Amino acid sequence: MKRLAPIALTLLLCFLPTTIMAQGLGGDLFQGIEGFDDFGGGNQSEPNLKITASYVIDPAATHGRVDITATVGSGWCVYSTTQPKGGPMQTKLKVESNPAITAVGEFTPDHKPKIVPPDKIIRVAQEKFYEKVTWSAPFLLAPGTKAEDLKLKVKLSGQSCHDKGTCVPVSAEAVAKFDGEQEVPKPENLLPEKATTPGGAIPPADYKIQGTMGDYTTEGNHGVLSGKFVPSRVEPGDKITVTLNFKPKGNYHIYAYSPTDSTIGYKSTQIALAETTPWLATQAATENPVIEKALIEGFPAVRYHDGETTWKFTVQVPIDAVPGKYPLVGYVGYQTCTDTTCDRPSGAMFEGVVQVGEKGKDESAPLAFSAAKYNQAAERAKVTHAEVQDAMGDNAGPVIGLPKQEQPPENNVMAPPVPLNNNIQWTVLNPPETASLAWIIVLSFIGGAILNLMPCVLPVVGLKILSFVNQAGKHRGQVFMLNLIYSLGVIFVFMLLAVVSSSLNLIVGYFNPGDGTAGGADGLAWGQWSGDWRYILAMIILVYTMGLSMLGVWELTMPSFMGSGSVANASNKTGYGGAFFKGIVTTLLSTPCSGPFLGPVFGYTISQPTIVTFVVFGSIGLGMASPYLIIGMNPRLIAFLPKPGNWMVAFKQLMGFVMMLTVVYLMYTMPDEYVVPTLTLLVGLAAGCWMLGQVHMLEHKSSKIATTVGAFVVAIGIGYFAYNNLIEGDAHDGSIAWNTYAEERWPALENDIYARQQAGETVMVDFTADWCPTCKVNYYTAINTDGVGEVVNQHGIVPMLVDWTNTTHDNSPQVQKFINKLGSNSIPLLAIFPGGKAGEVFVLSDLLTESKVIESLNAAQQESGNVPKQTAMQE
Repeated sequence: MKRLAPIALTLLLCFLPTTIMAQGLGGDLFQGIEGFDDFGGGNQSEPNLKITASYVIDPAATHGRVDITATVGSGWCVYSTTQPKGGPMQTKLKVESNPAITAVGEFTPDHKPKIVPPDKIIRVAQEKFYEKVTWSAPFLLAPGTKAEDLKLKVKLSGQSCHDKGTCVPVSAEAVAKFDGEQEVPKPENLLPEKATTPGGAIPPADYKIQGTMGDYTTEGNHGVLSGKFVPSRVEPGDKITVTLNFKPKGNYHIYAYSPTDSTIGYKSTQIALAETTPWLATQAATENPVIEKALIEGFPAVRYHDGETTWKFTVQVPIDAVPGKYPLVGYVGYQTCTDTTCDRPSGAMFEGVVQVGEKGKDESAPLAFSAAKYNQAAERAKVTHAEVQDAMGDNAGPVIGLPKQEQPPENNVMAPPVPLNNNIQWTVLNPPETASLAWIIVLSFIGGAILNLMPCVLPVVGLKILSFVNQAGKHRGQVFMLNLIYSLGVIFVFMLLAVVSSSLNLIVGYFNPGDGTAGGADGLAWGQWSGDWRYILAMIILVYTMGLSMLGVWELTMPSFMGSGSVANASNKTGYGGAFFKGIVTTLLSTPCSGPFLGPVFGYTISQPTIVTFVVFGSIGLGMASPYLIIGMNPRLIAFLPKPGNWMVAFKQLMGFVMMLTVVYLMYTMPDEYVVPTLTLLVGLAAGCWMLGQVHMLEHKSSKIATTVGAFVVAIGIGYFAYNNLIEGDAHDGSIAWNTYAEERWPALENDIYARQQAGETVMVDFTADWCPTCKVNYYTAINTDGVGEVVNQHGIVPMLVDWTNTTHDNSPQVQKFINKLGSNSIPLLAIFPGGKAGEVFVLSDLLTESKVIESLNAAQQESGNVPKQTAMQE
């Protein structure tokens, strides 16, 4: 839906230059788009999701399988566990923590989902299960577990949608029932691999502990981390127990542990060993209960711990470890919050030294701590926690430390890596049907024939044929030969265009070769060209300006030498040589009408193989010359030529509208971040072409030159501004990590800022909206810049973004009230709240500069510099 507005604006820009009005645009915009044909679907019933679960145990009593069956009502579906991101929510399946289960494998369905291809609304394939589906996953049992006493609790969460458009978040729980013994393939991929390298760690002689022993205060000063490991002296093959403890301050809490950073809306606690210690470890577990609280309807609940929390996990010392000292190094990533405010995610590195040799007493040793980044823990967790074990839930303890491996899509069995082979040859048994060369010739010929209907082409056709008849003395054979030679002159011009187009293809391909197998000797392949936004932009410029020419905004003109001097003399000669030159000159002089059509063709053929380029232009030339060849064989057919008239102008303008529809299609293929600057560029092109259209009405040569230069300056200037200031995405991400305040959180905004000020934090809040152009200019040119980002990061200023685009939201009055309190009635508004100065604020409004923002940030930081930092609970 987001892209419909730019497309509508493109249509407006394309059709604005004419005074022609059209009515009758109708039809259902969403017709044929599955799932949206009854958009809203408020009258649909609930999905009635129900799940049941069962499990079986292998006779070996070492492993088993759990089955989860989900059913939904008629017309409803749930999505697969592998649903691609960017569309509906994946179905998540988890087995609750159970000491009898040491690892759970990947859930696989009992049948393939229905695949709905991507469309204009949902850009990824949808994987749907209707009515009923059963997912199964293997698991490992702890030694001594009795099958009948095993209590397995399973959870399902995700999204269910009706074919009429209704979509709702769903979740369900069930307790699995024991379904007896049954042979189950042993899940080898869940078993830990034995270490094959001696020790697998760096000796202490090459490693120095960087941290400080004892308690470590978290970055936000809202908690204390400490830890230890036991025993400190071990034998090869022994296990080490690592304990990490967190004590919160005030009413702050820490989020629950998760094997990988996969939570939404908050950052779970991450614990993983560093590369320095490549030993196997279990996932961390705690006895402190997890509290779940749903903050936003439809989103998963946040999971956190109240009070002091202790995690424990074990580390396996390799059986072949050489005696000596080894570093025990890892990361913990965390985020501390209250019910109304949060510190930014952070991390800490823990370190210790393990003595491998003769086993000593079970003495513990403290861990040293130092500052680290949250991402360091999260990235290591991705490596050391196989995705196959994520189904265990947040407090599970399967063995971890194995690198993630790829799965074959059919049987979901983990496969060992195989050597890469780049020389495999494939035979396609069902080659796709492509447009044949004959079909390309037909379409190009028709296009060339249509050129004869242009206003500056059709009147010449009859006159040229009559001149040849008179010149040949009505001898039919000579009449045909003169027309044939004239046609060869026409085709010769198009062959020259083919040479230029192919040469450009080779030149560009030389400087940007891409994949040689795709492009071959012809430079870049079509797929490579069409995927390059620069080529799409060039085609948009070419098609749009040529379309404006067809609509009469401006006209192509040929150099004056084409109609006089030696060129004219050559074309006025009689005989075959004169006929050939007449064909060349007449084709060139028809450029004001044929050029707008040939321009996009030229742009298209630049990206095509050489053979296709010559076939296209040759066929167009043959099509344009076809009246001369046909009537040359029987001059009496000249009576059937359409009579020139105003209908030719209307036909030319109709072709202009076809050009504009082509622009709409090309705009749709542009990457999202370039749509707005391209639309702005179209405005500049329209203005420039309009100025060119006024040149012929000016009397003085100097005025004509000045207007022509001005047209190019306007078009290029607007385009330069657009592509340097209006591109969204990576080009303007800046170095500021914004905390975007969602609409549901607007009521807490004022209290959140006040609490942060009390805690000594300086806060910068940018109030913005999509409907506020000045806000966007400020954001890109004065606020979200590298200079401001450097000040923000240097002083630890908290950046917040309040997007007030939806002024009809129920919480919108809370934003308006807050803005009024700041002494303003509207946006743009940038508010800077000095830390430690609760209730004080610097307010910047209207058009800003980077220097002004930096000056205000430094002033705010200076205000808070002499105030000791404290938590909100200490006030």
